Amino acid sequence: MFNNKPLLFCVFLFFSISTNLSAQGYFSGDLQLNADFYVRDTLIGAANTPHYDYLKSGADAWIGLNYTNNDWKLSTGVRIDLFQNSNLHNPGTAFSGYGLGMFYIKKEIRDLEITGGYFYDQLGTGIIFRAYEDRALGIDNSILGARLKYNIKDKVQIKAFSGVQKNRFELFKPLIKGASIEGNFSIKDKVNLIPGVAAMNRTLDKESINITADAILSQSATDSNLFFSPKYNVYAFTVYNTLNVGKFSWYVEGAIKSREGIKVSDYLENKSGTCVYTTLTYAKKGLGITAAFKRTENFQLRTSPNETLLRGMVSFIPPTARQNSLRLPARYNAATQEQQESAFALDFSTTPKKGHNLVMSLSAIYDNKLKRNFFYEVFAEYEYKKGKKFNGAIGAQFVRFNQELYLRESRDINGNYKPFVNIYTVFAEGSYKITKKSSLRAELQYQNCKNDFGQWIFGLLEYTLAPNFTISISDMWNFKANPVNKDPQKSNPRHYYSFFSSYNFKQHRITAAYVRQVSGIVCTGGVCRFEPAFSGVRLTLNTSF
Repeated sequence: MFNNKPLLFCVFLFFSISTNLSAQGYFSGDLQLNADFYVRDTLIGAANTPHYDYLKSGADAWIGLNYTNNDWKLSTGVRIDLFQNSNLHNPGTAFSGYGLGMFYIKKEIRDLEITGGYFYDQLGTGIIFRAYEDRALGIDNSILGARLKYNIKDKVQIKAFSGVQKNRFELFKPLIKGASIEGNFSIKDKVNLIPGVAAMNRTLDKESINITADAILSQSATDSNLFFSPKYNVYAFTVYNTLNVGKFSWYVEGAIKSREGIKVSDYLENKSGTCVYTTLTYAKKGLGITAAFKRTENFQLRTSPNETLLRGMVSFIPPTARQNSLRLPARYNAATQEQQESAFALDFSTTPKKGHNLVMSLSAIYDNKLKRNFFYEVFAEYEYKKGKKFNGAIGAQFVRFNQELYLRESRDINGNYKPFVNIYTVFAEGSYKITKKSSLRAELQYQNCKNDFGQWIFGLLEYTLAPNFTISISDMWNFKANPVNKDPQKSNPRHYYSFFSSYNFKQHRITAAYVRQVSGIVCTGGVCRFEPAFSGVRLTLNTSF
């Protein structure tokens, strides 16, 4: 797929502007290249897809070039995206295409900023609108259109935009418009207010309305209660404020959206939506406490009611559950539930004396009647640092996970109805500085989940020679699997090992790895997707100039 006319025009425009103004400004750019080579492995389920059966390789690349002129208060840029048999956007299928990934021109005229082209932005925390990029999940929902920002004495900012959302190398047709007013006010020395109010409007195109209407007619043919009239427009509003008083910081946001067809089970239902999100933080030297609450009801907001999963996402509902980074503690993560969830979180961190730090976290997610539990996590970690040589940590985690909700599974290893699984994890990690330039790091983790994969051990050993070279070896061993599980990946012991190396040279970074990876849910900030098992070689190149 390649639409060359817009690409050639934008590249020509970019170089025309930057060439004429190059004496006053400067260029910058970046390149990210990912290449995967697939090795068929039926023992872990890495088979029976185009990549393992006959394609054998795939690649993704992003090449960006920017120009900035501070004297003219002008910046412009262009990015070319390339995908060859890519497994990124819809794992298990291959996508090929190349063309214009984004372009923009931004100009400041005194207190007014004008942006044309593709842009990323959000209103509030993103509950009613967020355009962002997350390459690990294949998300790039930037807006192609125009945006205005106007600052009033550095105290108030007014913002408005209009455009359509990007859909790989095409565009979704529905029109998205938004506006916000935000302030920043200080009262005395220790009190600060950052209030805001925002609105968003999405207008469907004729084709989207017709598809929605056909779906409504089809479902109402069997149940007349499922009939309603589709709407061209949906509106969303949010009010938010950050209050800083001394060592306390309180953020609160409330959002509503008008009625529209949203996907509930297998049907479209005409529902309005609400979302409330708040955090309260207390921080001083050696102590930090954060409490969070979120209640969401029917807040699905996409470019049209016909889009599902990660396609056409307009809103972003912030997560409250802890975002774990270690391999085993991160396996069971709570994806944000747009239809309903009431979520609570409490995080505590203290440094009683130099070199010692304790972190504790508690999070719980329920339905909105607080009767059905979705997710529960207790996490604790103790960190110890001795001088400049040693840094280590030990910790434990307990998770109660609703696999019926998050994984669409509801049976235990014997086929009995059991929507919940309990997961117990302990871990330790440490790093030792051998010389000024060399260090050794190790991780050891154990996990027990009786009604899923069984028992795991993960170990990693990493050697770094700063600032250029890193090499590591790891193994994730399902040493006591569930013998009666119908899934062959979960019924026998398996090793999922990895060999990794990286080399840094000036602004360039090259990595190479042989990976054997178990299937599972991958999450970033509460946005999740399922990734099948992987077996093969991964190469990456990242550079900036």
